[in-house]
Amino acid sequence: MTRQTLVVVYAVEGAGATGERLGAGTLIEPDFVLVDPPLNQALAAQSRALRVGVSNAEHAITEVIDVVQVRVVPDAPDLVLLELAVASTAPEHGVPLSLIDDTFGFDRFRIPTNDEIVAAVREVLAEAPPPPPVPDDPFAELIAEAGLPPGSGGVPVEDPIRWIRRLFGGG
Repeated sequence: MTRQTLVVVYAVEGAGATGERLGAGTLIEPDFVLVDPPLNQALAAQSRALRVGVSNAEHAITEVIDVVQVRVVPDAPDLVLLELAVASTAPEHGVPLSLIDDTFGFDRFRIPTNDEIVAAVREVLAEAPPPPPVPDDPFAELIAEAGLPPGSGGVPVEDPIRWIRRLFGGG
């Protein structure tokens, strides 16, 4: 399990362009991202077109992947998963499920219950770092000087989609 993979969740605008940065998530499987708070609550209330930026510096991986479906766990609406259009090649965090071995060998490959899976996924969600504060953007002038779109917010180097745009001359 690793937390070295950074996942950033973006809105997709009507024309298909990558929009504003909405929040973060955790790559729990190559095909699924667990959405961190507070974005999980907003997506549970209303789904929208999304795209993720997945980055892992240690393995030199930067990917931009569309989200096929936003899935809310019916019995646990705080658990919101993004199903990716293609599997990420970045190292995933995984889900910490510990299965009990049956000493008699009858139930050797026991399938975990939904409650066990929900509890394990909640452990991953509890490990998520708190979202950054949203005060006035101290980097607004630097972002404007760099020619990036206004309101981009954050530190420009932490945004894998911005790296790709800059690589192709898009600022």
